[in-house]
Amino acid sequence: MTTPTAVTQPTWYGHIRDMFSTPDRQCMAAQGLDLASYETVMNHAGNIYQQVAAGNMPMGRPWAPDWVATFLNWMNAGYPKGVPASGALEFSARTLLTANVPASRLRKDITTLSDQELALLKHAFATIMAMDPSEPNSFFVQAGYHWFPAPNTYCMHHVPGYNPWHRAYLVSFENALRAVPGCENVTLPYWDLTAPFPEVLKSAPFDHYTLPHAVGPGYPQGYTTTRFPYEQIAQNLLDNDVTGDINRAMGKTDWEDFHGWWSGAAHNTIISAHDGGHNSIGTTMQAQEVAAFDPVFWFFHCNWDRLFWEWQKSMQATDLHGLLTTINEVSDSFSYQLFNDPALQALNPFTRNPPELDTLGVINSVTQLDVDYAPPAAAARVAFTVKTSRTLAASKAFTVAADRVNVRVSGINRLKIPGTFSVHLQKDGKTIATRALFQPVEVQTCANCVSNAMTQFDFELTLADVLGGPLSVWVEPANKDVIGERVPLKLMGDPVIEVHLLLQTE
Repeated sequence: MTTPTAVTQPTWYGHIRDMFSTPDRQCMAAQGLDLASYETVMNHAGNIYQQVAAGNMPMGRPWAPDWVATFLNWMNAGYPKGVPASGALEFSARTLLTANVPASRLRKDITTLSDQELALLKHAFATIMAMDPSEPNSFFVQAGYHWFPAPNTYCMHHVPGYNPWHRAYLVSFENALRAVPGCENVTLPYWDLTAPFPEVLKSAPFDHYTLPHAVGPGYPQGYTTTRFPYEQIAQNLLDNDVTGDINRAMGKTDWEDFHGWWSGAAHNTIISAHDGGHNSIGTTMQAQEVAAFDPVFWFFHCNWDRLFWEWQKSMQATDLHGLLTTINEVSDSFSYQLFNDPALQALNPFTRNPPELDTLGVINSVTQLDVDYAPPAAAARVAFTVKTSRTLAASKAFTVAADRVNVRVSGINRLKIPGTFSVHLQKDGKTIATRALFQPVEVQTCANCVSNAMTQFDFELTLADVLGGPLSVWVEPANKDVIGERVPLKLMGDPVIEVHLLLQTE
């Protein structure tokens, strides 16, 4: 296919990435070039241009002159990333995996369920909660996959596999609900965290769960899940800026920026929102060991999967190629390998056991999992924002976003802090921003946590927020019985604070 004329201001996300077909990618992959990688295409753009301009490539389907000119215009413009094109793609060498048939599993905002839907959901929850805890579909077994009961503990947090793993986890739990006789069509609703705590989740069977067996230290048989008072939860969500983190995430175009924390990306987007949400709801939800035993966990996590799917759709990243085009292969090679290397594609325990899913099997929620999401009661679309960075390559032209600054607290050794904790940024002795990190108390027994021991926290603020007074930091553990009200900074490795103006290239 061709366009009538060459695009004068093409971008990676709007045009270039969709000029390569599956056969093109397979052909060049054999020669060591991955055409789904922005970095690869940019670094080899000269060679690619010579081949397509000469008509040598793609083999058997040479580009028309307008495509060749468009690619050259992209090179001359400095390889801008841009944003996905609205509406139909101008270039369609690849076929997007869009759903021609609606998904049969439509997950809804819990506040929009009909009386009949709600009654069926309550019945399904109550039934699996009452099951013998040895039954695979019991609430006890399903919740236990998140951490306790030991020794089969799984931690998929603060790593690229976070969203794929939890997507598979939700399918496993939803399948358990649907296995209840008469509940074959039940779907797991979500709680939109930008809205108040749903009233329905404050009553049985969603308000608590009591352990039928001990699961680990501190959680004996008879332990009942608890939460903070609901007024406190509302304030905590504000203090942790959960809505702000969500909005920042949904405006990002790159995988690492959407997730945050990993690969040097700012820790103030989806993973930060997730951690802040857990910490806000407490007290069970603060404890990674048993968080999934609080029934709210499932509606909470259903929302994160919804946001991940919404972001994928907005980025046209609903197939493997589209998703890979959003990942920085150079600075975030592990995320890239997560979908390309068979040894890293497993999402245990959900790969070897039902629902037998891996990273490739969960990319498209609709076509692969038969799952889609209805819009929230108060739908709000977040526009893409210009990508900002604390530092840039000297070869890049840039402007300074003078109205915003990034305050980063780095060098915190999480292994020195038992359990979930908060980092409070203060000015003149008053807290002006808070971030949280969700982790187990026995953090040194978590292989994933140990391999990602050093943490950072990012606060995106206005200049007025930080000028005119001394800044300081204090760290508050959720579990104060172990270490007290405050964690000594020296104990954590003597972290540092940096304040950077934000730079932008497009």
